[in-house]
Amino acid sequence: MNFNNLVKCDWRSGLSILLFTSIIWAQPLSGGARVPSVILMLLGIILLANKSFAFTDIRWRRLLLLFSLFWVPALISVIGSYEPENSAKFIVLLPLFLLYSVTLFYVLDTYLSQNTLFLIITAICSFWLIDASIQFFFDVDLFGVERYGDRIVGPFKEHLRLGLFISVLLPIVLSTLARYGWIWQLIYLLVAVAVVMLTGVRTDLLTMIIAATLYVIASKKYTVMLAMLPIIVVAGLFAGSHSEISQTKIKTFSSIPTTYTEWNQLSSYRLDLWSTAWSMLRDNPVNGVGARCFSAAYNDYSSENNIFHGQESYHAHHPIISIAAETGSIGLLGLLGVVFLLYRWGRNHTKNTRELLLSNPWLQIVILLLFPIQSMPLLFSLWWFPFVAFVLVCYLHSINSNVTRTENKF
Repeated sequence: MNFNNLVKCDWRSGLSILLFTSIIWAQPLSGGARVPSVILMLLGIILLANKSFAFTDIRWRRLLLLFSLFWVPALISVIGSYEPENSAKFIVLLPLFLLYSVTLFYVLDTYLSQNTLFLIITAICSFWLIDASIQFFFDVDLFGVERYGDRIVGPFKEHLRLGLFISVLLPIVLSTLARYGWIWQLIYLLVAVAVVMLTGVRTDLLTMIIAATLYVIASKKYTVMLAMLPIIVVAGLFAGSHSEISQTKIKTFSSIPTTYTEWNQLSSYRLDLWSTAWSMLRDNPVNGVGARCFSAAYNDYSSENNIFHGQESYHAHHPIISIAAETGSIGLLGLLGVVFLLYRWGRNHTKNTRELLLSNPWLQIVILLLFPIQSMPLLFSLWWFPFVAFVLVCYLHSINSNVTRTENKF
């Protein structure tokens, strides 16, 4: 290969990797990764037109099946939908992510190894923690972003998404740092837990604890779990002593609620949302109130005492509950089908070893996204679904390539 071809190859490789990983590093930007997602969709059309990617690819066909299990219930939910236009937008937009996935699969095949991807994600998360730490000490981060009230938000401005991405990407980071020893894992956890507590979002702290527990169970490093306990305590004491919002959130764990009102307040009034969602499912058990229609139907199913009654825009704050309310039992069956297929395909590529399957960081992230007792963004939010689709693509690629993580890999 001559020098000109080498430069051309490196330029394409660098640009492809930059675009691929923008689904992570572009999250703090206005609109998140929406613009990179559109670019990836357009590139998917070009790749298909040039026959650089085949529809027969097993990973793509599997993703098509997964998306169908979301899309068909949404289509059925149009019958009786509270906002047919919102449901129609979802039905049109979801298939576009199949084009998006074409480009992601192509980059993984051509330019980007799993090892490199893990290192890049670890570097991005570490940078976010450094940036958030600078914001904590100097009240402004490297990009001039100030604190959001008493909360640390890093480069995410007024959005409380720093803790979300730090927590859901923890399986990737812990897997990468495992190569360098448990000390680095614990140092990262110490900083990450402190920063997440300083964001003042309790649900992200819970996600971190679940993520770390999944990692320990999968890797059987139970001594790491014992070392994590004092880290959480130290990080909690530090955050509580330097932030009123963190101190307030920590105090909520000091006693166990005994009434609906106490549980409702502890969960930031999630019970009002979820009880209303249950009313929607109870009255529309087959096809729900319509895909993307939770907000439109809310006032008809909530009481006047409900804190969100009469407001204009909000959501269920839980993907499973949202799917149940909006697409009914058909949507729940579709979601169960997605979970079953992800598990089945993973088992088929890991020699029926549950432990090896669970050690796949991408599967751990899927579990975090759908954990039943956790408050999470809706799967189909425009700023969030590019990340969800990204995780599904990486998971399908990893099991198909037999690159499921063990301690001797990556």
